[in-house]
Amino acid sequence: MKSIQTKSNRVILAKLSPDEEVINAVTQIVKKHNIQSGSVSIIGALKKYTIGFFDLTNKVYKFKTFEENVELVSCMGNIAFKNGEPIIHLHCIVGREDYSLLGGHFHSGIISVTGEVIIHETQEKLQREHDPRFDLSLLKL
Repeated sequence: MKSIQTKSNRVILAKLSPDEEVINAVTQIVKKHNIQSGSVSIIGALKKYTIGFFDLTNKVYKFKTFEENVELVSCMGNIAFKNGEPIIHLHCIVGREDYSLLGGHFHSGIISVTGEVIIHETQEKLQREHDPRFDLSLLKL
């Protein structure tokens, strides 16, 4: 286990509009406000989304895209950097019309009504580095 201690810098609030793509919008927010790193939380509603599950045996994500109106019940993750570019890593839970839930690694999503974003920036700039055991870019602490 590795850990670091850092302090909070700022809290950034944003509202995503219909037809905006979530990851692109959060990346734009990070660049606009020069966010060092931090945690991100989003709630709202989506009309199309792609989520995944990491297949540990084959070291690949299995992605599935859904086109349905859902509540973005919870979407959380972090902001780190690789090669100078922000990497937005999110997981989500969506609520379907029949009140069932679906979740996984959030790959992309298109807003239907709104997306309410809260970013808690940290003073420490987090980096990601390739981990050959999983063939993934994981946090470097």
